[in-house]
Amino acid sequence: MKTSLIFATLGMAAIVLLLLFELRTAGTDARQGAETQLSASIGGAFALTDQNGIRRSQADFAGRPMLVYFGFTYCPDVCPTALDIMGGALDALQQRDAIAYERLQPVFISVDPARDTPPVLRDYLAYFHPRLSGLTGSQAEIDAVKSAFKIYAARGAAEDENGNYNVDHSSFFYLMDENNRYLAHFDHAITPEILAEKLAEKLNEKR
Repeated sequence: MKTSLIFATLGMAAIVLLLLFELRTAGTDARQGAETQLSASIGGAFALTDQNGIRRSQADFAGRPMLVYFGFTYCPDVCPTALDIMGGALDALQQRDAIAYERLQPVFISVDPARDTPPVLRDYLAYFHPRLSGLTGSQAEIDAVKSAFKIYAARGAAEDENGNYNVDHSSFFYLMDENNRYLAHFDHAITPEILAEKLAEKLNEKR
């Protein structure tokens, strides 16, 4: 009788453990599915104007992976730091993997089109890296590309005596493949060396 009770107890314990395992696995699968669905929804068609006043769309970058950062030229610290990191990562990638470097197109998209005209973008980006392509447009065009890339950006209410204002915004590097599909994103606090390493890894996966 005691032996049967022991086996029955062990059997119930095994069933409970199995159910817990299945619930955990189901939860993991659900999270992974949600992450995959979110990743697949990042990116899309856009129609903007580059720093030379030329109209550009995603079709102009077809066949080339893109490293995309959203920001604005009047940004006091986060954007210049991020663009310094992007430039340093590009230089490091050129040394690490020249083919990946040549394939990759770095892109800066303004979230402040009212001030970031093509000439302003051209002068600003010249400080960071010669291969950077800057894109701006109307407010409606910028809103559309922000929505496509799931970017948050909002103009602050406060202005200084010269009418200057801040724009709060997401700060990530988005790596898109040659078909403008999401591959990965990286926090702006990453180092240039680590970013170059991760870019090389991701781009070589797609060769």
